[in-house]
Amino acid sequence: MPNFTKIALVLACATTALAQGYGGNNPYSNNGGDSSNNPYSNGSNTGYPSFPSNFHLMVTAHAVLATLAFSLLFPIGGIVIRLASFPGLWWIHGVFQTLAYLLYIAAFAIGVYMANTMDLMGENHPVIGIVLFVVLLFQPVLGALHHVMFKKYSRRTVWSYGHIWLGRVAITVGMVNAGLGLRLSQETRLFAPSQGAVDAYWVIAVIIWLVYMASVVYGEIKRGRSSGKGGVDTPPRYRQAEGEELRQYA
Repeated sequence: MPNFTKIALVLACATTALAQGYGGNNPYSNNGGDSSNNPYSNGSNTGYPSFPSNFHLMVTAHAVLATLAFSLLFPIGGIVIRLASFPGLWWIHGVFQTLAYLLYIAAFAIGVYMANTMDLMGENHPVIGIVLFVVLLFQPVLGALHHVMFKKYSRRTVWSYGHIWLGRVAITVGMVNAGLGLRLSQETRLFAPSQGAVDAYWVIAVIIWLVYMASVVYGEIKRGRSSGKGGVDTPPRYRQAEGEELRQYA
C-alpha cells in the first residue's frame, strides 16, 4: 500500500473518532446531547442569548463538516500532491480540495445561521470562519493559474506561491479555528464538549498538522534535489510525467 494511502487511512480514522465526539450519547459531552438538561438553553445567565432546543443537531453537523474539511480532506489533498507521482495527479488533488470546500460551504452556512440567531457574529470563531471562506474562494483560480503558468515556464511563478502558501495558512488557521469553536461552545454551553474532548481534538489536530507539514518539508526537499539536477527547469523532464511535474511544483 503506498505511503500516502496509509497516511490517508490513519487521518480518516482519527478524524472519524473526533467527529463521533459530537454524537448525541457522547460521554465526552457535558450534556450528552440532551438540550433539556442544558442550563444555557433554559435561560441560565451565561452572558449569551438562549438558543433553540434543536440546535444540538446543527452544532454537530457544523462541527463534523468543518472538521472533515480542515482536518482530513484539505490536508490529504496537500499530502497526496507532494508524496504521490502519477499521471492525472492534479485532478486527484483538485477533487480532494473541491470536496473539502463543498463541506466547508455547508458548515459555513450552518455556522453563519447559528451565529446570527445567537448574536455571536462578533466572536473570534465566526469572524475567522468568514475570512477563511472568502480567502478560499481564490484558491481554485490561483490553482488553475499555478498549473497553467508552470506548464508554460516549467517553474513556480507568483501564482504558484500564492496558491501554495494560501493553502498552507488556510489549513493551519482552519484547524486552530475549530479549537476556538469548541471553546465558544463551552462558553455558550451550546452542546458543549467536555475539556477532555477539547484536549483530544487538539492532540489529533496537532498530529495531523505535523504529518501535513512533514509532507510539505519532504516535498520541498525532493523538489530542491530535482531542481539541482536540472529536473524542475527542464521542459522535457516536465513533459515526461505529469505526476512528477506536480510533485516538483507542489
